[in-house]
This record gives sequence, structure tokens and C-alpha cells, in this order.
Amino acid sequence: MQNCYVGDVGDFGKYGLLRALSLSGSDASPALSLGVVWYLVPDEKKGNDGTYIDYLEEDAGQNGARLRRCDPSLYDALRRIVHSEQRGVLSVRTGGVLPVGTVFFEEPLIFAGMPHIGPAAREARLRHRTGWLQRALAAIAGCDVVFVDPDNGFESGTKRHHKRGPKYAYFDELAPYLLRGQSLVVYHHMARNRPASEQIRLRLSQIAERLRGRDAPFALRYHRGTARAFFVVPTKAHSALLLDRAKRFASGPWSAHFCPPRSI
Repeated sequence: MQNCYVGDVGDFGKYGLLRALSLSGSDASPALSLGVVWYLVPDEKKGNDGTYIDYLEEDAGQNGARLRRCDPSLYDALRRIVHSEQRGVLSVRTGGVLPVGTVFFEEPLIFAGMPHIGPAAREARLRHRTGWLQRALAAIAGCDVVFVDPDNGFESGTKRHHKRGPKYAYFDELAPYLLRGQSLVVYHHMARNRPASEQIRLRLSQIAERLRGRDAPFALRYHRGTARAFFVVPTKAHSALLLDRAKRFASGPWSAHFCPPRSI
């Protein structure tokens, strides 16, 4: 996660889904408390990253209107943030983007100023990352659902202590949330080396293998801006409720922007 992304069209889908999964519905089903763990890294300011904000402009036309009708209050909240030129996770916390009571862990995960060569440097970085994870776990201990937001997504071969390691969430870092009864929603950025459907199938299989004992995971692909998916790993207590909410979410106004939930 980078502060420069806040408010872009990817963010709109992200927060729309989280609101739908956590808030109580018209069927009087219970609200689920939400925790957010940003894998916050420094802004890189490259390419078109974070620039997909035209949907918020008054002259955005039919596309902007279609997006706004999905969740008008969310759309307006993100529009205020972008127009204030205060794009960052602090504005998400204070701007009415997510339900009241959402708990945020905002400590950046960076290795700036740390040694980077040799076994001692490796161990120091791993200790730093372990400490960061323990503080994240402590911060959101009371939440029903935890959203994990790495910049790139699930681990993909990069060593966790390397410079780009903070961009990834590793399976053994996710397991503690599930083991203590918290359901997970994990952001994942699609690669360009194979079809999105194949990548989703592969990641669902990895989740089932690496996070054993969890109820059936599923994924929703969001196809606005760059290709991305959100993987939901529910605990048994939340499994039916989260899947039902995801299905209803993807069959309403959001159906033009999200694919239906996909399981293994």
C-alpha cells in the first residue's frame, strides 16, 4: 500500500467491498468489526500509479455515474479526500471511508537506514519485520475481519528481508489472524504473465494448502484500473455470512465492476 493510491478507482472498489462485507445488511444480519493492516511502503510515483482519479470529477460522465451509484457516500468521501490534496491512510481513517469503529494499523513496513548486506543484516531485518507483525496483531486483536493490504499481494518468490519484501504478505504472517478466529480479506495485484482466472485458481489452491483448517476461501476480481483481486479467507463462524454478502455485493450495482465470488 502506498499513500499516493488513496482515492483512486482501485481504492473505490476496495472500500466498497470492505463496507459490504462488514456492515449489517437489510436482513438484519450482524455487523462484523473490521481491522485494517496496511503494508505501508513509501510512495514510488511511477507510471500511472495512483492517477486513476478521473472517475471522481464532475464531468466524469456515464462511467463516473455508474460508479457513484454503487456506493454514493463512499464515492463522495473519496472525492473529498482527493480534492483536499491530503491523499493518505490518515485521511482514510478520519474521512468516513470505513465503518465507525474500524481499527487501523498504520505503521510503515520499511527497512530504511538498516544494513542490507550479510547475515547480520538479514537477521536484523527479519527481527524488525517480526516486531512489526506482532504490533499489527496486537493492534487489531478484537476485530472480526482483518483486511491485509500489501502493495503487491501474496508472496511471490521475493525474500521477505529484501528491499521489495515489504510489498508482499507471506502466508505464515497471515496464519495467526485465522488461528485466533479472525477472518481475512487480502489484496492481490495481478501479474501479467498468465490469465487472471488462472492466477486466482492458483492462489486459492495455495491458500487451501498453506492455511490449512480454514473454511473455503473465495476471491472476487475487480476490473477497474489495473487488474486485482480480493481473497476472502473466512473462519467457520463467518464463512456462510461472508460468502452470502459477497454474492449479494457482486450481483447488485457493483456487478459491472466485480466478477462473482470464485471458490476452488
